[in-house]
Amino acid sequence: MPDLATVGLVALGLVVGAVSAVTPFLPVEAYVIGLAVTHPAGVAVAGAVAAAVGQTVGKVLLFTTARGAASSKWLERLRERGAKEAAEITAAEEAGEEPPGGPVRRALRPVGRWVKRVNAACIALLSGRWGPGVVLLSGAVGIPPLLAIAFYAGTSKMTLRAFVVTCLLGRAIRFVVLALVPDLLP
Repeated sequence: MPDLATVGLVALGLVVGAVSAVTPFLPVEAYVIGLAVTHPAGVAVAGAVAAAVGQTVGKVLLFTTARGAASSKWLERLRERGAKEAAEITAAEEAGEEPPGGPVRRALRPVGRWVKRVNAACIALLSGRWGPGVVLLSGAVGIPPLLAIAFYAGTSKMTLRAFVVTCLLGRAIRFVVLALVPDLLP
């Protein structure tokens, strides 16, 4: 039976993992490495697994938020307004007229088109059969950033179950490896 201090460290790993999942300002890796260098491997691994569970809970919050936002009425109105503005710009360009919006808007238009293509590609990738692999890779390695992947996955066709399983597995791999690194060094 673990002592109260160990239970507290594991519970803290869960909390740090959940908080760090939704903010980039609290790196959970620092907590896991701190546990690894100051406590036995068993405690560090337990804290790492708890941090992985906390991270997964936080990323599921982002996933479900994105999924809900994708079907919101407010966002639908925003999309419709954007489509209307795009049609006005296209019509003005085809007529040889100056498009509405001024020089800043015209300068940023190529960036907007590039962002739309990247978003569409990310959502398509996560909606396909490679989606869970991308989440697993992101969870284990951190590239692409899991914070962004959670949002993209929420707007894709990926199931919540596939996201949870691959996110938890990827985070557990990452954090357990970090927890064991001090024991691997001479």
